[in-house]
Amino acid sequence: MLRTSFSKGFVSSRFGRNRFATAVLIILAVLVYCLFPTGLAARATDAPGKTPPAGFGVFKLKSSPFASKVAKRSSSMTMRSENRPPEEEASSGQAGKWPVPGLEYRVEEVIPPDEKPGPRAATTVAAPGSGNVRSANRKINFPRDPEDDLDVLKLQIFLDYIFLDYHGYSPGEIDGRWGYNTSRALYVYQMNNGLPTTGQLDDTMLSRLEEFAKVGYLGEYTLTSEDVKGPFYEIPRDYHAMAKYKWLPYESLGEKLGEKFHCSPTLLRKLNPGVDIDTVQAGDAILAPNVLDGIDEKRGEVALIRVSKHNKWTMAFDSQGRFMFYYPSTLGSEYDPLPLGNYQVTSVIYNPPFKYQPKLFWDADPNEPEEMLPPGPNSPVGKVWIGTSRKSVGIHGTPNPENISKNTSHGCIRLTNWDAEQLAKRVKPGTKIEFVE
Repeated sequence: MLRTSFSKGFVSSRFGRNRFATAVLIILAVLVYCLFPTGLAARATDAPGKTPPAGFGVFKLKSSPFASKVAKRSSSMTMRSENRPPEEEASSGQAGKWPVPGLEYRVEEVIPPDEKPGPRAATTVAAPGSGNVRSANRKINFPRDPEDDLDVLKLQIFLDYIFLDYHGYSPGEIDGRWGYNTSRALYVYQMNNGLPTTGQLDDTMLSRLEEFAKVGYLGEYTLTSEDVKGPFYEIPRDYHAMAKYKWLPYESLGEKLGEKFHCSPTLLRKLNPGVDIDTVQAGDAILAPNVLDGIDEKRGEVALIRVSKHNKWTMAFDSQGRFMFYYPSTLGSEYDPLPLGNYQVTSVIYNPPFKYQPKLFWDADPNEPEEMLPPGPNSPVGKVWIGTSRKSVGIHGTPNPENISKNTSHGCIRLTNWDAEQLAKRVKPGTKIEFVE
């Protein structure tokens, strides 16, 4: 009892003499806890070097200290995943050495070839005057998923089709799902055709889709030996590992056929239940979006290319100022914004090699070695390069068509491979280019 009473008396006495100083310390401690709770908690829960602290202005940096050593994930409208397999990093020979930019890893949605069409599935109908079509009156596996929409699929094909009345409004990769690229292509179509610019599938557009049914939204196509020709193999995503190859091909036949018909390989699988798109052979017939007439050589040369930074689109006009083509585009970033001004085409190169220069990439180590990457459809610049008079800036294709306008570039104008090829066929050195806000 004595010791206890003594202790209590001692504490009481000390507090009486220093109550003001103690109160100040308590107030300061409370203020620190209230003002910085996130920072204190983050040390115990967040992995260092991966997640920027709250409020940190990472996008204002010249280089990012949080660059990952694996390929970044990006959202996909076609159910693709961009995870990079761990074994690939180990096999690249550069694992953990350079936090370099790389291509996104894509894995197609698994749809078994023998999967039966679901209760929402549509049935094909022969278009007027199409004759004996083997694929008529057949159920397709579309719509299959909640995001699938038959009218959206019709709209995407309608906008992409270039033959009768020269639509020429690319929705990007056709997948039968509503999204930014489809909405913007529809908006520009409405604007150029004197329609209310709603960017929506209103009654006017639905009636136009009904009229287009006479042409046919799907085509029955017999594959040729060139269509199914390889090679096909998985390529690494690390630029240093890619430089060891001689060619960067399609990774599957489904990917190659998807680009031929301007659509996702997943959509082709849905349109062809009972068919393994990756193993079809010459002479086999498949159903695909009716876009092959989209390369109309009678349309003439492009006189002006106009690229809009704000709208993320590229448009082409003839010498009379008449609209020719619309393409969704990936345009620069905060680090490498589109350089506004007037330029011109300097070159057109098909199957271009790509010189990787780290000093030009904000997210790369400038001391990293340069590499010359081989050509191919899965090259970082795709199947064609349209050089411009602006140094280091070109208009080119992409190995990831599903991500057009949804991500950023290192300063160039990125289109789908098929849109870039279509534009490249109609320009030449001297063609005018405008980079506008």
